[in-house]
Amino acid sequence: MRGIQIKYAELFRLSVEQLFYQNRLYKQNAVAPELDILIVPTDDCLSVLNRLNMVFKNTSVNSGFIVLARVAGTNGSGNDLIKFPARTDDILSFLMVLKNHDVINFNDLPVQYSANRIYYFNNEVNDLAATRNDLHLSKDVAGVDGTNDSIKTSTENYRFHHIAAVAQHTAKVKHILSGQFVEPALIVNQGGQSDLTFNLSTLPMGKCELLINNISQDQFYYLEKYAGQNVFGIIELSLASTLASNYRIIEADRSLIAQKPFYTITFVNRKTTWRYRIRLQNTSPLYLEMAALSPADKADFISKLNIVTNDTTITFSRDTVTDNEFVFVSDNPLLLQEKYFSSTSLTHDPLNLTLKKYITDATKEAAVKSNLPFPLTGSIDASALPQIYSDIFLTL
Repeated sequence: MRGIQIKYAELFRLSVEQLFYQNRLYKQNAVAPELDILIVPTDDCLSVLNRLNMVFKNTSVNSGFIVLARVAGTNGSGNDLIKFPARTDDILSFLMVLKNHDVINFNDLPVQYSANRIYYFNNEVNDLAATRNDLHLSKDVAGVDGTNDSIKTSTENYRFHHIAAVAQHTAKVKHILSGQFVEPALIVNQGGQSDLTFNLSTLPMGKCELLINNISQDQFYYLEKYAGQNVFGIIELSLASTLASNYRIIEADRSLIAQKPFYTITFVNRKTTWRYRIRLQNTSPLYLEMAALSPADKADFISKLNIVTNDTTITFSRDTVTDNEFVFVSDNPLLLQEKYFSSTSLTHDPLNLTLKKYITDATKEAAVKSNLPFPLTGSIDASALPQIYSDIFLTL
């Protein structure tokens, strides 16, 4: 007697990439991957997974996850058929939970983290050139954009100020996926403008829009019970067969084609201007050496003091000089990276920065301090936007 055979097949994979890291994924250590962003299925997602007999599994090795589906039989082309058909409105939604807040600094994201906005990604992407093994979920193929790939959020109490008066029964919030509507609990018209208040507690979690006279005035994501939690982003993956063929997970006949979708969310590393602030103590050899010089010799000394590197594309200029402090800034913004290498070294040597004196004087040129530290990712200075600085403080 033959036993019952239950077969699962891969439905899709997803990976979160961060170009800051050398492996493009996460900080490597000897034990296990250190993920900056955790991905967790929502309760609604778990309900869909259970109903369709699908399995979610984190895959730390690629900073993402995989979903498997129960299959039974094949179509005429030999492709697996999922056992339980998905509905056209079935989506799998996942929370992106931020574990490492340095992500905001070393990735090219808005420097001011907004509590009422999250990053939002779905597979309804219109890019026919994207290949099945690299399907970007960001709107831009190059990576996540802090404006285009984010959305405003709301708790169950949604409020909106409109620049015109609003009549009764002309305003409503629509839950886009389900088509459910909610009318305002309160409309206050005053001075030709209006303030609308909605109670969204009857709606499921998801993307919504405000319609006034059937014209969209606002879009937001209703976080339901996850409002107020540390949600960095939302991923929604539709199971509808009407998606673009390259982004589609399940075909119209319930089949899974051989090459499964591999979705990517890529965060591009930030460029900053490196600024070295070097403080000289009164007992510092460099301070004492300058103090012993005549004014003319001191001016010449300062003109030949700079930071040099083993990468010809990375140069520095003096910004300010006092008796006790030198400030040097990079001439061009530099990409923040987990590890730095010289782009012009034939042997791909590690990047080396050295404070040197008497530069161009072959008889006197010497290193004051070698192996200057690189910027820390824990902080950036964005007080002079659009210029963003990475400050490195040294005392000699």
